[in-house]
Amino acid sequence: MSWNNIILLAMVGCVAGRWVKTNQTATAREPSEADIHFMLFTRSGGVDNPVEVELSFANLFLNGYDPADPTIILSHGYSDEGVGFGRRYAEAYFQVGEFNIISINWQKLAAWYDYFGAAVRTRFVGEHTAKLVDVLANNGGIDKLHLIGHSLGAHVVGFIGKKVQEYGHMVPRITGLDPAEPAFDFAGPDARLDKEDATFVDVIHTNSGMLWEGCLSIMKSIGHADFYPAGGKHQPGCTDLCLESMCNINNINDLILGGCSHGRANTYWHESVVATLTGDQFMAWKCESWDLFLAGECCDTSPVPMGYALNSGVEGKYMLYIHDEEPFAYGDVCKQNQ
Repeated sequence: MSWNNIILLAMVGCVAGRWVKTNQTATAREPSEADIHFMLFTRSGGVDNPVEVELSFANLFLNGYDPADPTIILSHGYSDEGVGFGRRYAEAYFQVGEFNIISINWQKLAAWYDYFGAAVRTRFVGEHTAKLVDVLANNGGIDKLHLIGHSLGAHVVGFIGKKVQEYGHMVPRITGLDPAEPAFDFAGPDARLDKEDATFVDVIHTNSGMLWEGCLSIMKSIGHADFYPAGGKHQPGCTDLCLESMCNINNINDLILGGCSHGRANTYWHESVVATLTGDQFMAWKCESWDLFLAGECCDTSPVPMGYALNSGVEGKYMLYIHDEEPFAYGDVCKQNQ
C-alpha cells in the first residue's frame, strides 16, 4: 500500500463505515465474474506454476486437485493480486505436506485507486467464490477446507462462509488476518467477517485501531478466538523512525513503511506453518488486555498456538510477545523477565 493511498484513506476514512452501510450495492466499477480468477497451486505443479481452474470438479481434478488433500482457499486484499499472494502461502504449506492451495485473484476489483469500491465488492467476490466451495462440498466434502483472507480479503472469506450456508454447507474454519476496518467500522456481523461464518473463526490482529493512530484493521474481537500479537496495534520494528544514529517511535511510520504491521499478519502465518517442523510456535495466553498481559496477570492459563497449529474449540482474546525480526515467534514465554 503506497503512501498516497494512505493519504486517500485518511481523507475519507471518517465516513467509510456509513458509506458502505448505506451503499452496499453501489460501486464505481461494476463487478464482473470475469474479473475473478481461481489459481490452483499443487505440490507437484510447484509454486511457480499455478493453474487457473473453473467452477467444475472435472476441471479441478484434471488440473491436479486432489480431494484427499486439505484445501486452503486464500483471498488477498486491497491493491494486491492473487498469484504472488498465493505463491507465498504455497511455499510455506508445501514444506509440511500435500495441499490444494487455491488463491482468489480479484486484482482488478481491488484496484489501488478505488478502496471503497473494493470494500463493497468483497461481498460479490465472496459470493461468487462460494460457488467453488459448493462444487467441492458436492464432490468429496469440505471437512478439510480452510479459508484464509488478509485485510479486505478477510471479509471476502467471511462472505464466502455466509453464502455457503445458504447452500446447506458449513465451512469448518475461517481465518481473518488483520481484517480491514476502513469501510467496515460501522458494519454489523452480516456485512463483515464474523464468528458465525464458519464452525470456527480465528482472527489475528496486527495493526488494529484508528487510522490516525497509524492503524488499518478492526480492533474488536469478531472471531471465536482473537489473537493480539504485541497488543495488536503495532508490531515490533514497524514504528522505528531512524535518522542517522537517532531512532524514535513513530506510529505513522508504520504506514509509511507500506503498512508494515498490517502485512505482518501474513508473515506470522507463513512462519506458523513452517514452525510445525522447524521452530517455536507463536504461543499465546488468554487475556482481556495487553496491559494485563504485560503485568503478568494472565500467565497462569494454558497457552495455545496462534496460527496454523491452532485447534478449533478455543475461545476468547489471546496476547503474546513478538520478536522484531525473523523468526518472530517468542515461543513459550509469557513473562519477558523469566
